[in-house]
Amino acid sequence: MKRFIAVFTVLILAMVLVAGCGGQQQPQQSQEQQQAQQPQEQTTGLKDGVYTAEEAQFDDHGWKAITTVVVKDGKITNVFYDEVNQDNQIKSLDQDYATNMKAKSGETPLDAVAKLSASLLEKQDPEKVDAVTGATGTTDKFKSIVSEALKGSPEQKGAGGYYDGLFKAEASDYDEHGYKALATVIIKDGKIANAYYDYLTKDTGTLKSRDENYQKNMKDKSGVSSNEAIAKLIDSLVTKQDAGQVDAVTGATATSTEFKELMGQALSYAK
Repeated sequence: MKRFIAVFTVLILAMVLVAGCGGQQQPQQSQEQQQAQQPQEQTTGLKDGVYTAEEAQFDDHGWKAITTVVVKDGKITNVFYDEVNQDNQIKSLDQDYATNMKAKSGETPLDAVAKLSASLLEKQDPEKVDAVTGATGTTDKFKSIVSEALKGSPEQKGAGGYYDGLFKAEASDYDEHGYKALATVIIKDGKIANAYYDYLTKDTGTLKSRDENYQKNMKDKSGVSSNEAIAKLIDSLVTKQDAGQVDAVTGATATSTEFKELMGQALSYAK
């Protein structure tokens, strides 16, 4: 009987030990191991706001880069880039420059900047932006000036109610005639300093402003050419400082409507 009790006691102890071992907690993971297993959210660590930068000097070809970067919820949500010359022209709407660049490299300023901008929005880091083949100079300038802008502090609105910088908008697609509208505005000291507007032709990749036949035909039919209408619209925008208050041009109703809409969109980023 005593032998039976002893054996039974040994069995009970063994079961308790097994249960105890099975219930032991696993070694606690380190903080680094726990963080490694958790999904990581990428963030730029940037303060929300509008950042802008402009090169101090014109380069050997007479251009200098200007950019504006918009940050929301700690991420880069928009970037606008162009180059201006001493005559206040912008490279993206310089037909001669685009034609020469296209012939030499297969790219235009518009195409190159679109690719660079898309890469920045994806990578969220100017140093990681993918270079555009055939646009090495533009790539280097883009990465450098965007980095410079982001090293600064967000802009404060000027007396005119706008942030300083370069802002753009374009039509979502080509219209039924094969044209896509492009709008650019430059804000200085809180006010609209310069504005640019043109149409890109789908079939040829050229600008409507350089299409002499189109300009003549529109002038003959409506009494005003596209270039004349746009000049009046830009003058009204700079005077009124508000896209919604721009005076429509007689004989260019569609152009006036689209101009006001796209300029309003571009200026919405500056408010």
